[in-house]
Amino acid sequence: MIAVPRLTKGKMVMGRYVAGMAAIVMAMSVSAAPDLLVADFEGGSYGAWKVEGTAFGTAPAKGAFARQQPVSGFKGEGLVNTFKDGDRSIGSLTSPEFEVKRTYIAFLIGGGSHRNTAIKLLVDGKEALSMSGNNNETLVSKTFDVRDFKGKNVQLRIVDQQRNRWGHVNVDQIVQTDAKPTSVDDKAIVATDYPEMDYNQKYRPGLHFTSKKNWLNDPNGMMYYDGEYHLFFQHNPKGNKWGNMTWGHAVSKDMVRWEQLPHAILPYGGGTIFSGTGAVDHNNTLGKQKGDTKTLLACFTLAKRPFYQALAYSTDKGRTFELLNEGKAVVPNQGIDRGERDPKIFWHEESKKWVMILWVKKAITDKDRRGRSRLSSPGKVRFFTSDNLTDWTVASDFDRDWVFECMDFVHLPVDGDENNKKWLLFDASFDYEIGDFDGQAFTTDKKVGLGDFGPNYYAAQTFNNSPDGRTVVIGWMRKSEFNKVGMPFNQQMSFPTTMELRTTPDGVKLFRWPIKEIESLYTEKHDFENRPIAELADALRGIDADLIDASIAFDPKKTGNVEWNLRGLKVAYNADNQQFIYKGSRLAAPPVNGKVKLRVLVDRGSIELFANDGAAVATHFALPDPKNRSISVSGSGSVSLVINGLKSSWP
Repeated sequence: MIAVPRLTKGKMVMGRYVAGMAAIVMAMSVSAAPDLLVADFEGGSYGAWKVEGTAFGTAPAKGAFARQQPVSGFKGEGLVNTFKDGDRSIGSLTSPEFEVKRTYIAFLIGGGSHRNTAIKLLVDGKEALSMSGNNNETLVSKTFDVRDFKGKNVQLRIVDQQRNRWGHVNVDQIVQTDAKPTSVDDKAIVATDYPEMDYNQKYRPGLHFTSKKNWLNDPNGMMYYDGEYHLFFQHNPKGNKWGNMTWGHAVSKDMVRWEQLPHAILPYGGGTIFSGTGAVDHNNTLGKQKGDTKTLLACFTLAKRPFYQALAYSTDKGRTFELLNEGKAVVPNQGIDRGERDPKIFWHEESKKWVMILWVKKAITDKDRRGRSRLSSPGKVRFFTSDNLTDWTVASDFDRDWVFECMDFVHLPVDGDENNKKWLLFDASFDYEIGDFDGQAFTTDKKVGLGDFGPNYYAAQTFNNSPDGRTVVIGWMRKSEFNKVGMPFNQQMSFPTTMELRTTPDGVKLFRWPIKEIESLYTEKHDFENRPIAELADALRGIDADLIDASIAFDPKKTGNVEWNLRGLKVAYNADNQQFIYKGSRLAAPPVNGKVKLRVLVDRGSIELFANDGAAVATHFALPDPKNRSISVSGSGSVSLVINGLKSSWP
């Protein structure tokens, strides 16, 4: 944006105004200078470019060649691709001279990372700048800063002088431009805990984890060790929108009060750090343990085409992490470019092996017009096993159409019976199946359940190595758009809940319930036992609630429909349909022993509903009016209410 001089009460000096407007016009003309195309490789030949050797053929390629992985990221139909005869061929492609008239020369490049598979800028016939690919077939945007060469005649030379693996180069869409490069340099991201930022903002949630600053999404690497719960999370250290994925880090002694630590795992090697899990290496399988302090493991997807799974470890209780084998793959790409991610690892005591589960997108056999495999929307879960954490063997595939990313897999007792345990597999959308696992394969009755009925719960993960037998889960409350109300942070986590399997008339189902540690935040309690709704108005009027943990119970045959209003957030019970309804989202709640129950957590950015002791749960992003602290109930008959006010978990 360009600031325009403002005329104030007619006293603007005309000379300054004219000069200011001239500067604006000049600035606008510079910023508006159009890009100049150097080459887009769309024709049937290289035109005036000089070809030497055999690597480039006689004309631009039209996508990938035989025996080559799918090539993507180029524009239009054509590109330079020197894999025509495989990695053995060599050669060069040199442009005619042209004058540098812009600040940058931008281009798309992929292929090998060798210095001899590159695009080079020649000034007076000598190499001045060079850029290689990154050992992948996806072309990405790169630039040469050529401001020092403006007015000079230069040439570009694309070279392939490498005969071994990744001995080829892909190039497309070369332009001169004044647009500043937007590609992210992963070295520009540093570990920080944002010491300049506090938690005293108008809409900062009091019960839910948020980063001090910037964007977060999926919870990652969750585990317990030596008195601390570790919550890692997908994080953008550079802004309030998704991008630059890094593992943020926070620790807690109770899963309620969190201390944010410096970012744990930073982007490297041209890739970013996608989701994954953490585990404690109790048996020192990796051989990195120092003294009595157990090694903490972090397994994640390196988002660098093609994706692969990597491992990092910590020998100082998670304060710093070291990349295993410089961050190279422990599980290589399974063949679907970006369609595999989010590893879950755990120790399987019965088989004495480590197990990894990985979401793998399925490819179907037909090709698009560029010869690339088309992808279908569903995926499958691939199970791996390992004796040493570095060499992983495929054990089985679990193939379901509902499966989509961020898988978790936990062993839970049924009705609290430790001698009757089942495995629960769930994905990012919280679809789940319950069954048995023998260390190799997961088998179920193929009945699919749903763990959350709201629109804002996603990519949940459980804590590995829980100290007390509980299985506690936290999800990302997606679409929590705090940036739209001026907050320095964006997105939040759900409140932690326990996961239990219970027998119901419809079979074994998942139940979720807020962790008991929430009680440490209680400040005041209001208890109304079996009170006529008509008599509650005055009593409720005296409650001034900001953060709320409240429960209601009633007999719908006596009350009929009931509406509960908490800080302007209206939750209605429809007695005919036996459902709680909030903003069109429906939560099944049939009477149990003649009663319907609902527990509600209200925060400055959310409302979470737990019906019938956690049989059905719905998570919603919501922004109550900060000035509205009221609670009311409408309907007929009597209800029982328990209302707890809470203090914020932040210092």
